[in-house]
Amino acid sequence: MLNIKEELLKYELIDVASVEEKIGIIPDDMKNAIDLYNKALEDLKSDNEDIAIIALKKAIAIYPAFYEAMNLMGICYLSLDDEYNARRMFNKVIKMEDNSLRASNYLDKLDGKITDGDSNNNNRQKKYKKAAIETVSWLKSGLSPERNNPYYIKYILGFLLGILVLSLVWILVPESSPINIDLGNIFKKTESVSPQVEKLEKEKNELTTRLKDANEALKKATDNEKKLQSQLEQYAYWSEILRDLQRLADEGKYKDVVIQIERDLSDLDKPEDIAAEINALNNECKPKAVSQFYEAGREIYRSNANAKSVEIYQEAANEYRMAIAIIEELDLKPNILTNVYYYGGKAIALSQYPSKEEAEKEALHCFRVVTEVAPRSEMASYAWGRINDIEAGRTIKH
Repeated sequence: MLNIKEELLKYELIDVASVEEKIGIIPDDMKNAIDLYNKALEDLKSDNEDIAIIALKKAIAIYPAFYEAMNLMGICYLSLDDEYNARRMFNKVIKMEDNSLRASNYLDKLDGKITDGDSNNNNRQKKYKKAAIETVSWLKSGLSPERNNPYYIKYILGFLLGILVLSLVWILVPESSPINIDLGNIFKKTESVSPQVEKLEKEKNELTTRLKDANEALKKATDNEKKLQSQLEQYAYWSEILRDLQRLADEGKYKDVVIQIERDLSDLDKPEDIAAEINALNNECKPKAVSQFYEAGREIYRSNANAKSVEIYQEAANEYRMAIAIIEELDLKPNILTNVYYYGGKAIALSQYPSKEEAEKEALHCFRVVTEVAPRSEMASYAWGRINDIEAGRTIKH
């Protein structure tokens, strides 16, 4: 059975300075863990096992490979009659494959497999094993080749002596010892190596495939993110444009709205819902913009009464052309239709754009529309006069 008090006496305080002298500077987290370990030992001297366990838990949390602290915590649990947690700590040390000899010894004592006397016998057996190993080493050094004849006798004697030593070791080591000497399998080739290699190779290939899939998924996600980001930026851009157009419409600047939509934005890609709103706004503003285009054209035309500049006539003609284009789209024609076509025809004819012949041809169309829409009106008689001027080759007067 495990003697807890005797086991606790085997644990000593760790001097950080001494450790650093031997192995060099150790990390701060390890120092903190050692301080907590030393504190736990001091608490145990005062029979404060609960407080000691708390300190040890902190030490292990800081430095998870602190196996001595785990073993000590197991002893603390035993002192509190908590064998379950004690075994849990010892098994944890064994699974981590470091400093597991002491933990295994504790578990064997708890299970009644060995006693304290057996533990002493194990120490003696270790001494025998050490002596045997040293003997084999001595034999190895003594079996070096020599030039003296007959040197082969030395090898034969060494071989026989080696067999004798191995036999003695085999006799001295009990069956319960963790050292298992199987002479029959010394030269037997390990058969489990190849399956292990195949298993590792398979796992490596699977991980490579999964990594490749993950990279492809990441690339696809990145591309989608960029696409969404671009769409979001585009949407924000067009939303701002739509707000500006709506602001112009609210201010009654229908002509400016139509010009931007028809001239500046017509061939650009837009988000579907934004495009629908822009088209709706354009259709709403067009009828209201006709009179504004007409007035702008009239003002430009009148300003050119003295200069009679072809370039200014072209500016006026462009305003009238916009008004005419809108009128031709509308089902309900405005009251100023005849005025738009008549004065527009004059401005277009005088602009001589894109050429004199083409400008006069376009002007004739405008004048004829006036005569067809309002044949008995005063504006129609003016239109007939301009038609006659063009057909006779006379220049239309301002």
